[in-house]
Amino acid sequence: MLLLGGSLGFGGGEPAPAVAQEIDRHLATKHDPAAVELTRYNFLERYQYELEPDSLRYGSREHFEELYPASYWEERFSEVTNDDGSLAWRVSRDAMALITLYDVTGDFELLRRVREYADAAMAERDDHSGNTDEDGRSDPGWSTPRYGEGARRIYLVHSGLILQPILEWAHRAPRDPAWTEADEEHRLRRIEECRETMLYHDYQIAHEAPAGWMVYGTGREEQERKYKWQPFNRQTFFARCFYLLAEMTGEEEYRDRARRLYRFFKDHLQLTRSGAYVWEYEPMRGPEVYPVVSCADVSHATYTIAPVLPACRDGFVFDSEDLPRFARTFTLYIHLGGGVFQTRVGCQPTFSDIYMPRIFAWLPLAESDPEVYRLLRSFLMGNVEKPRPLAIAYLIAYRPKGIHGIDTRAD
Repeated sequence: MLLLGGSLGFGGGEPAPAVAQEIDRHLATKHDPAAVELTRYNFLERYQYELEPDSLRYGSREHFEELYPASYWEERFSEVTNDDGSLAWRVSRDAMALITLYDVTGDFELLRRVREYADAAMAERDDHSGNTDEDGRSDPGWSTPRYGEGARRIYLVHSGLILQPILEWAHRAPRDPAWTEADEEHRLRRIEECRETMLYHDYQIAHEAPAGWMVYGTGREEQERKYKWQPFNRQTFFARCFYLLAEMTGEEEYRDRARRLYRFFKDHLQLTRSGAYVWEYEPMRGPEVYPVVSCADVSHATYTIAPVLPACRDGFVFDSEDLPRFARTFTLYIHLGGGVFQTRVGCQPTFSDIYMPRIFAWLPLAESDPEVYRLLRSFLMGNVEKPRPLAIAYLIAYRPKGIHGIDTRAD
């Protein structure tokens, strides 16, 4: 049975109330014996928990500094490029590792490194670097020829990924006891540049969306998707960015944008009878909310919920009840038992190794359920010799009391 809100009218009416939708079929498909057996086989062909690192050291601050010393960050942020998409997908997430560690340790040196990222990223923005898109424009974004058959274009999701660490830094930076007037002028300039990039994407706003939602369409990005709305992960990063922008500027318009972007995603979540959320990678265009048919992969799903988790903690559109629902997505649907993971957030179990490098990014949900931490730490220790910076930062930040230094091998 589906619990749906009232009808939604294009442009005029409010969207359905934020009542999660209840579905049955995921319970049956998760336990389909043939699907589970095939998924388990494919997973274990690739991951056999063969590594045996020092459990006291793995995922510690010492481990982080050993793999990623100051020299790593100097080189990492000295020259950046988004020609291959790496500034968006990799370097920005490395910067978020520093933000995450700062929030745990209060070490201002970590924030100062993020400032170096912000400076390098903004220097690479098209209108600052001289890069031009396929139409010869130098707009306030980071164009790349990686997609679109080599045509240089600016992508909404890249802007959201690149801007988030800059705004997170700007929100925290004035706490530094060594902060000066010159530092503040620099910070305000960076905030204004972030605003420029965010408002550049206004041309992509889908004005036909119901009044209670804010939705981005494709715009000039992907011709094959020009009649579709953007996938959820591309929307939620802008929700977080607008929330931070509102916090720092006091402009309610940006808070309202954040609220409506978050609401759009929340209204598309569906709640199973086990109390877990499932969702699709992208929405159907239009005011209706349809039952989930094809669940999102575990990698894109982490990008979707990463900006949502702070909203849960802040009680902004989401609340404390949502965190355990996302955690149950992982423990009930992604984890199939015995340390084996499927690579969808529900639906028919399946395994694709291309999605596994981001499995660590479910770690923040250990805040709600320590089992998430135990399962993922075991997986990382047994299979990943050199975790990414953000993986180690999450292991440090979301470690439950008493779990570090003990055998956490999944049974």
